[in-house]
Amino acid sequence: MSTPPLLTLDIGASKIACAIGVPHTQTNGFELLGTSLVAFPTLTETEWPDPLVLAQTIEQTVEATGVSADFVAAHVVFTHGQLRSEQVQVSIPVADEPIAVRTHDLERLQAAALHQVLGVDREALLIERLGCSGNGFERVRDPRGLPATRLHGLFHILTVPMAVRRLLTQALEACGLEASDLAYALPSAFAAVSEEGMEHKRVLLVDAGGVTTDMGLFADGMLHSAATVRWGGALLAQAIARTCQTTLDQALSWSLEGAACRKIDAVTVIQEGWQRLEAPLKQVLAGRPAPDAVVICGRAGLVDGFAEWLERATGAPTTVGRHPRAHRFGDLSRQVGLSTALGRLELACARPADERRSPHLLGRVIRRTQSVLAEYF
Repeated sequence: MSTPPLLTLDIGASKIACAIGVPHTQTNGFELLGTSLVAFPTLTETEWPDPLVLAQTIEQTVEATGVSADFVAAHVVFTHGQLRSEQVQVSIPVADEPIAVRTHDLERLQAAALHQVLGVDREALLIERLGCSGNGFERVRDPRGLPATRLHGLFHILTVPMAVRRLLTQALEACGLEASDLAYALPSAFAAVSEEGMEHKRVLLVDAGGVTTDMGLFADGMLHSAATVRWGGALLAQAIARTCQTTLDQALSWSLEGAACRKIDAVTVIQEGWQRLEAPLKQVLAGRPAPDAVVICGRAGLVDGFAEWLERATGAPTTVGRHPRAHRFGDLSRQVGLSTALGRLELACARPADERRSPHLLGRVIRRTQSVLAEYF
């Protein structure tokens, strides 16, 4: 029986990227069948268009890959301007005398952390257990089996408004797709650009998209802190067009020239945009050792001078990263635009087959079979 292809979608604020591949069970790799990159028809103040336009763009993106398959589920990553990142410290009692920490204790500890940060209108998108402390041990990520009378934990939790997740789910359902999982885009971007040994370093990843820029500090492969800023290549081009009273195409060209642009007013707009990133950048790095490296992904990261500006701001060597499979696409903008979707595909293919299936997949297959039978018989 052949392995069915996997569909991954990277839904950003200005475009949708898609990558489709077949897992290689022996190597945890994948055979890439097709990719596509489709921009939204218009930019909106709410980061995404309405569910109908979002659904239509998803359908166009999947069709543009040229892969013929009856997909019923997708692995989806996304970012949004209303994401919130928090670090939480909590503790729970374990026993009167030291006993071995159990899985149940870690579940109670995580529940206490979620109770502290979740509001009535938000839900968790990412939960990282950064470390636990107990009797004689500190900052151990997995303390099961170690003795403790009281367990302390440090978590990084990223939350999203329920309305945002609901909008995305509605758009996927309108396309006939089930979300196998909905995840934050930055870990998939990190998987796409990571080189050998990078998972053991402190890496600041800056994903500069069209409307939003995500910053995240990774240490030992875990996301310790993150921030999302409303700044990106599309907004930068619009600001230059307004300031310089020129066409959007000309403004886009000037924006990519960055600090080397001969139009002084355009350079001023670009530098003001970079200055807006200073405060969230300090917030992500606050109280933590300086990063060993900075990696830029996202098409706005190609603005000339942006890498040099980040290098001065952080004091760490800065490079533009992209997935190794993306080099075949030629155009650098397309390479960085598709990298996160390729990173998500790589992570999905590395998981066991039973974990890749949607929990609702069987029900969807039964309902589809019933509808076909009803139509023809």
